[in-house]
Amino acid sequence: MKRIIFLHLLFASYLSAFSTTNIQYLYGNFEGPTFLDTQGGNKQTLTVEHYRTFDYGDLFTFADYIYAKNGLRFTDKKNDLYGEFSPRLSINKISGIPISDGLIKEWYGAFQYNGSNTYHASLYGIGTDLNIPGFTLFGCNLYRKIQNIGIDTYQLSLNYYAPLGDRWHFEGFLDWTTRDTLTQNQLLFDISTIFPIATGKLEAGTEWHYYHENNYHNDNDVFQVLVKYVW
Repeated sequence: MKRIIFLHLLFASYLSAFSTTNIQYLYGNFEGPTFLDTQGGNKQTLTVEHYRTFDYGDLFTFADYIYAKNGLRFTDKKNDLYGEFSPRLSINKISGIPISDGLIKEWYGAFQYNGSNTYHASLYGIGTDLNIPGFTLFGCNLYRKIQNIGIDTYQLSLNYYAPLGDRWHFEGFLDWTTRDTLTQNQLLFDISTIFPIATGKLEAGTEWHYYHENNYHNDNDVFQVLVKYVW
């Protein structure tokens, strides 16, 4: 069944009404107590993100390649690869219900797969797009999360984007579960005009990365340097 859903979404992605892809380089000091930290010193991350819409929904996916010179905290490895695949099917568009101009714009069936070499999780639930003043995008998804490490749980995910003038913008996400909270928020400035490329293609700024484990009361609170190229 999962394979059938994936193949349908893969075919639907070719009917995209809008799509965007970016690659990011992040650098920050992750010397801390959580599983996201290093055994000492800095961590470098190369992220590729892709988002697209199609006739009956949307799709967001990303992959992180992580490198830590002194090794990751709970492994002997210096690098790791992690990714997420997050399709949503529009209940409004499938059923013919008009999209609203009110607070709740649209309803979705929401799905997600998270995976690395050692960890995987399957999520399913319901999602919405909200009309929030000041934000051009504000999504909210509530999932049931089935995972191979740790107990199964529920996850609330928010994602958002807000322009701050002609060349600044703010974007990020928050994932809350009954076990932990992770949020990553980026403040970015368009530096495309410094180079002979189109406006909005090259951005630089900072990302605030915050992670909290409920059971162990461990926090990970890091500001990273960030460069992003969009196409």
